[in-house]
Amino acid sequence: TTASNLDIAAPTGMKLMGIALETLEFRNGDDLPLRVDLRHDPQQTSRGLVVVCHGFKGFRRWGFFPWVGERLAKAGWTSATFDFSCNGIGDDPLEFDRLDLFERTTYTREMDDLDLVVAELRERLDFGGSIGLLGHSRAAVDVVVRAAEDPRIGAIVTWNGVGRALRFTDRQLEAWKRDGRLEFTNARTGQVMAMDYGFVRDVLDRGDRYDLALACARMEAAHLIVHAAADLAVPVSESIDLAAGREESARFRRVEIEGSTHTLGAVHPFDGATPALERAMGLTLAWFEEHLS
Repeated sequence: TTASNLDIAAPTGMKLMGIALETLEFRNGDDLPLRVDLRHDPQQTSRGLVVVCHGFKGFRRWGFFPWVGERLAKAGWTSATFDFSCNGIGDDPLEFDRLDLFERTTYTREMDDLDLVVAELRERLDFGGSIGLLGHSRAAVDVVVRAAEDPRIGAIVTWNGVGRALRFTDRQLEAWKRDGRLEFTNARTGQVMAMDYGFVRDVLDRGDRYDLALACARMEAAHLIVHAAADLAVPVSESIDLAAGREESARFRRVEIEGSTHTLGAVHPFDGATPALERAMGLTLAWFEEHLS
């Protein structure tokens, strides 16, 4: 484990003053780095730990993630945003320069990464209490399944989260199996990014583990679903699927944010919070306040 201080370049006025940032690096079982940005407010006693997980074609320094980490820290939490080991980000924290790793990604790899980050931070922070998880987009799979399997997860929040693990047409899946890989174009960078068929096999081979409806039904953690009503990448109907069979209660809530986009109106590089992002953040802070404090 290594640690170093690091500042994040951001437009004037974007950073919250007084928030301490430490960058950590852990190594997973494949000897791949797990880079974590750990933030806290040194003027407050930490209320606990919240781990933030990025989604598909995301990374810890994308757009709103540093801002989210700072807002959590300002509210008294120790926040950790991290890069999954096979998200395609290499030594440059802002560039997809390891597409060979991106091709190898699976949910099980991500789950193992999340487990390692949580375990390392528990030891480092000497923290034994309940942990909060925040997942955006595809990371809903990671945080929902982890909460279903680990009673030490006290509360989770999903932003524009997917409602199922495999969101592909039969034609895509057939071509993927035939060719051994499926290609995607990153609209922001123009890069062609491929995923190995092992991603699909990982889900199919593990039966009910990645059935999100079953995972939601058996989790003990308090769960807040936040979804933009106008999300085109992950339709709001998937948030309804994620909530299927559950009644709204003090420990479960689904909130639609009128309009907005898959990233709640935020862009990369980050140029400030939008009303939709502020709304999602406010709901999230209140949820952790109620269910982790």
